[in-house]
Amino acid sequence: MVLADDYVENEDARLNLESLSDIPGVGDKVRKALVDHFGSEAVALKVIVDSRVDLVAAVPGIGSRQAVNIVKSAYEVEFGASSSAILRSTDVRKIFESTLEIIQGYANTTYGRDKLLLYFPLPPSKLDVILERQQHFADAADMARRLSDEQREKLRSLLTQVRGLYRRTRAKRIPGRVIITDDEKTFDKIIVDGLDKWCPVYLISEGESAADYARGYDMVMYVSPLGVLDDSIDMLDNVEILGKNWSPGDILPERTIVFYSRNYRVIEASCELVEVLSTLPSNPSVQGFVSGLDADALNKVGAILRGLDEEGDIVDGVDSELDRFRAAVKAFPTAVAESEAWLNEEIKSRIVKSEVTLGGQQIISILQSADVDGVDGSAMRNMLPPEIIETFTGTVQEAEDKLTKMLGLSARESDWVVGVISEEIALPVVMVSQRVNDLEDRLRRLYADRQFRLIKKNAGELEELKETVTQAVQTLLEFDLFLAVGLFATDYDLHTPEVSLDYEGVGVEGASNLFLTESMLKGKHGPVQPIDYAIGTTPFVPEGTKGENCAILSGANSGGKTTTIQTLAQIVTLAQTGFPVPARKSHLKVFEEIYFFYKSRGMVSAGAFETTLKQFADIVVSDKSKLALFDEVEAITEPGSAANVIAGLIEILQSDPQTSTVLCSHLAKEIAEVCSASVRIDGIEARGLDEELELIVDRTPRFGHLARSTPELIVERLTKLTKGKKQEVYAKILQNLSKGRS
Repeated sequence: MVLADDYVENEDARLNLESLSDIPGVGDKVRKALVDHFGSEAVALKVIVDSRVDLVAAVPGIGSRQAVNIVKSAYEVEFGASSSAILRSTDVRKIFESTLEIIQGYANTTYGRDKLLLYFPLPPSKLDVILERQQHFADAADMARRLSDEQREKLRSLLTQVRGLYRRTRAKRIPGRVIITDDEKTFDKIIVDGLDKWCPVYLISEGESAADYARGYDMVMYVSPLGVLDDSIDMLDNVEILGKNWSPGDILPERTIVFYSRNYRVIEASCELVEVLSTLPSNPSVQGFVSGLDADALNKVGAILRGLDEEGDIVDGVDSELDRFRAAVKAFPTAVAESEAWLNEEIKSRIVKSEVTLGGQQIISILQSADVDGVDGSAMRNMLPPEIIETFTGTVQEAEDKLTKMLGLSARESDWVVGVISEEIALPVVMVSQRVNDLEDRLRRLYADRQFRLIKKNAGELEELKETVTQAVQTLLEFDLFLAVGLFATDYDLHTPEVSLDYEGVGVEGASNLFLTESMLKGKHGPVQPIDYAIGTTPFVPEGTKGENCAILSGANSGGKTTTIQTLAQIVTLAQTGFPVPARKSHLKVFEEIYFFYKSRGMVSAGAFETTLKQFADIVVSDKSKLALFDEVEAITEPGSAANVIAGLIEILQSDPQTSTVLCSHLAKEIAEVCSASVRIDGIEARGLDEELELIVDRTPRFGHLARSTPELIVERLTKLTKGKKQEVYAKILQNLSKGRS
């Protein structure tokens, strides 16, 4: 199971979900999967409300896409607005989703990328939220534009290491520790708290000895709430006695440390980011992030973490005594083996070289046969010359000194080694197993006790700082989204739009299409030509317009008609979400519905025509304010009927002052001729063709002007480049095309 971060978004006024069943799309099967995974409905609901898409996606049977939908549905229910209610066609939803994908590319955290999916165009009733977001993200753009390359890279490097904290600690078996209690209620509490998953726990029954349970462990935690201690425990020097006021942290401070070790890289990066954020260009929103970080507390956390490794152990260099005992424990088996080997070889060598009446090799044979023949040590001492006894005793003393040095023991601690080597005169020299084990146990106990004291001290400080750390990480995750929008605004030259409920349309100056800018930034082509456009009544009234709420956009193929209305869709959807937009200046109404229809790329059929008409009827009958953008809708039916169909659609839409409509069409002249009401025709004029037959286009539409078509320009060029009878053919075609425009 996993737990969500203790974080609740306070950006918007939100309603409260009471159960998983209140979330659209969560049926019995999904609900059961969520509850089984998170342990309870309350925890599952909190994870979803906290927008933790990553945690929901980790539930068996729920994929990442479904997780996004669940979290988004919950958000929409709580927030009281829905993206599908605003984005009313598949094509406009795809445009907005593609735009979000660009912004997501700037997010460094999974949280930031997932959280962006919860942003969508808001209705007029949420104008206050739109305006709040505008200011927030205007500050993001302001900060991002003033970042140095070094700051930008530093933020990227550190934020990629930040993620939501894992709040549930995983039990880590601690070797050498045991918990003993003589109280049944205490035993039950220890089990309920899960301490038995970390180390063995024993309940002493009447008549049993605590020492029997404690033997073989490096550290014994004896919990006796009544203070009645087993006398046998007094024989042990590695016992921590706890009374009635004990807490799990007194026994297992590692539980706190594990939270930090499991999130080590995240917290380490977060502590570094605190310092980085304090150096960023400041404005109210940036200051809000900085003030949400307790720099002093996080600096303290950072200092403590530098003394721990990712496993939660104390690193070398923090405490010299701990380092010494750790090294002794690690070196012990090798040190004993090497000391024993050196001792036996050295005794042999010295005896062989000794000047005594008996031959050196004879003495060695006597020593080696002593154990076999059952000769005791005192008898052996009487059999051997004093020089040999002295050699033996002196070499043993040197071996003890050598072992003392290899274990890093102090002069005071050198007595611990005495008796490890047998006093018996024999070859090979015998190491006393019990004394060897006792020495190793003593070193392990000292190491365990020293580490426990240090970890307990660190845990006490870190436990008090846990909520500060949690809040800091959440603040930085939110900052990542803030930064992503700011960098997006910087690279794509975005600006804050002016939105109002008093406007009845859209007016943009110096607008660029995001998808073209994206490909330009990837080096696929040169600069994007910005455009101006207006539909409906806004403060921007370019020459040739009179606030018309409906227009036909004409122009050559590849001239930019689709790009123009696509740009309008991008600007309106971003603006109503509260984001900056790709226009130097923009004024727009907050629409209740937004529609976009790409031209049909399939075969015309009666079924497709009927489906499209039904969609158009939905637009027409809606009494809500709306923006409707159509791309060459004449493709839905036969050419002879298309103009009449479109004219009928325009006549109704034009009569609704709350609706702003732009239709791209090659049939502008034909539609105008059959339309009972006058309709504005705008044209993206191709000024000519270059030598490679590429269009030379002024991408900004000319208002109230029917643009020349591509065929006319191509025929005109061919007429000028050819001679003879072919030229006569081209001239005749050009004459007929010109008549069609008059």
